Amino acid sequence: MTIETHSKGSPAQNEAVRKPEDYRKALELAEAGQHAEALQYMQEYLCSAPDDAEALNDTGTILHCLGRSDEAVDHLVRARSLQPESAEIIWNLSETYLAAGKATEAAGLFDDMDRMGVLSADVLNRTADVFLGENNLADAARMLNWSLELCPGQKILRPMIQVIRHKMAENKCE
Repeated sequence: MTIETHSKGSPAQNEAVRKPEDYRKALELAEAGQHAEALQYMQEYLCSAPDDAEALNDTGTILHCLGRSDEAVDHLVRARSLQPESAEIIWNLSETYLAAGKATEAAGLFDDMDRMGVLSADVLNRTADVFLGENNLADAARMLNWSLELCPGQKILRPMIQVIRHKMAENKCE
């Protein structure tokens, strides 16, 4: 799984140069893998700038890296409300929803992700896997079909979709 974080030299990192020291230190620590420490600095920064969508996104990413996906979702949803057209925020939110086992919520972002050009076969396939784990065969098949449309060379998907459809038909007969 890939969560988008700000790397050195990115526009967001360059923007961080103009932000207070707490924010810059948080990014440095997060990039070094020191997520617990980064979270402390980011929370300090958010006390003074609670509507900073980038900081909320970064905090959500840090929380996700700490395995605190439910808290991460809260920050990412807030970030998205402030910047609804940010592909990075939507991508991070979809990944965090999947990590939390919330496939329906993740799938609810896919039309926007598709429109923004960031939807991938990988995320669709992983979403299908979560749906299968929930025995939600219809949505799993829908995700796999979409994945196949996006990336037709996935030969393994056709037989998987057939098995799912067969299982759906069996379930209707029972």
